[in-house]
Amino acid sequence: ASVTAADGRELLRLTYGSAATIWRVNKGWRRRRDKEIMGFVLDIERGYWQKNEQELETDADDPMSARTQRVIPFVEDRRNCLLIEFAELYDVPIMASLQPALKNAVQVLYQLEDNELAAEPLPTWDNRRLILLYESAEGGAGVLRQLVSDPQAIKNVARKALELSHFDPDTREDLKRAPDATEDCEAACYNCLMSYYNQPDHRLLDRHLIKTPLFELLHGEVRVSPTSLERDVHLEQLKAMCESNLEREWLDFLSERNLLLPDVAQKVIPACNTRCDFYYRDRSVAVYIDGPHHDMPGAAAVDRETDDCLIMDLGLTVLRFRYDNKAEWEQICADHAYLFGKVRV
Repeated sequence: ASVTAADGRELLRLTYGSAATIWRVNKGWRRRRDKEIMGFVLDIERGYWQKNEQELETDADDPMSARTQRVIPFVEDRRNCLLIEFAELYDVPIMASLQPALKNAVQVLYQLEDNELAAEPLPTWDNRRLILLYESAEGGAGVLRQLVSDPQAIKNVARKALELSHFDPDTREDLKRAPDATEDCEAACYNCLMSYYNQPDHRLLDRHLIKTPLFELLHGEVRVSPTSLERDVHLEQLKAMCESNLEREWLDFLSERNLLLPDVAQKVIPACNTRCDFYYRDRSVAVYIDGPHHDMPGAAAVDRETDDCLIMDLGLTVLRFRYDNKAEWEQICADHAYLFGKVRV
């Protein structure tokens, strides 16, 4: 998904990964003398790790055995994750302040515990270009997907982030403190940006630095793409696969209303001997754009047989948009807002 400002500027890019592989690599002591030497020295006989102050020196009294090996420890896991990339290259204090603001807002909106959602700067702590959010609880809560599938979600997050940062999202007034606080918050406090988990960043945090970016997100327009391609590119690819102008008209209908586009076009489903016009993978929805040939004798019976197979045998949802009742297209999308999003006329 992408978020654009009223003047057309791109503000933000969101990329969601379902059960993505995440590696955390420990490259060595932060205060090691030679930054080019990675990892830690392990006594492979006794299982002892060499201390930092001894790492680059030979000590005659070192209790380590002669059998040592340099090890770079890492852990690998699969988690639902979201990459947040701001179009403008903000400096480190702004990115460090945006990270807890967005994380806290997501937690409050979706009622998550602090240990259910993790946040990391990428590529490094000193060179922050992206914010990585990932669901750290086992199994995941499934909330990060909503930030890219629901066009209203990121606006709600921006609104809540402003409220938590002591700003009125409607008037832009600085409220200076949380409702139950007794002292004003100058830059950051434990009611807004500070937490136990981001102590190394406390000296960088400043809620005033993120006021403008959050207000821009609050009033931006969210454009969602179901793939890793930009929405406009994906739309053109879908149109190129269409077999009729009616199918292209249906895609334009979705695009004009900023509704979620399908993942693929002309998907063959062998089990039911059919090819649907469009398909939504995550929701298992097959879409047919029925032209005049569906009014031919016997066509209705074939359509019912196909629908029964898709629904009863495969558990799919089937939606049909007819050529002669385009006024109904709005209502179908409104009735299935969980799939398409909110209809905007």
